[in-house]
Amino acid sequence: MPASDQQPWTILLAEDNPGDVFLVRRALDKHHINYELRLARNGEDALAMVQQADRGEFRLDLMLVDLNLPRYDGGEIVAAARAGGRLAKVPIILLTSSDSPHDRQRLTELGANLYFRKPSDLNGFMKVGELVIAVMNSAAENSCRE
Repeated sequence: MPASDQQPWTILLAEDNPGDVFLVRRALDKHHINYELRLARNGEDALAMVQQADRGEFRLDLMLVDLNLPRYDGGEIVAAARAGGRLAKVPIILLTSSDSPHDRQRLTELGANLYFRKPSDLNGFMKVGELVIAVMNSAAENSCRE
C-alpha cells in the first residue's frame, strides 16, 4: 500500500450502481488506501477512459470493472485494456453479481486478474479493499522482478 507521502493509486471504477460505488469507496477508505478514483458509470465511458489511459493521458494503476455495465460489458472493457500497450499489465478486478463458471472463464481468458462476486452484506464487500492491496502488492513485486 502506498504510504501517505507517496502518490495515490489511480483507480478506474467502472460501475453503474451508485450503491456499489459507495461501498467500493468505503472499502478503500476502511483499508486506508491512498487513491484517486476515476468513475465510469457505463461501459462507453469506461472504454473511453481505457483509451485515454492507453494513450498516456493519465496514469492508471488498477481497474475495478463491473461485468454488467450498460452499453459495453466488463468483458469488452477488459479486452480493450489488454489489447493496448500501456495497460497490458495493469491489474484488473472484475466485480460482479454473476457466479457463472462461463463468465469466470471468459473474463480470466480475457485477462482479468481477479473475479470478485459481489456479496449481499456490507462486511463481505469490505474485502474489496483487501483484494486491492493484495493485487497492487503483487503487481509491484512482479514489476521489481522484471
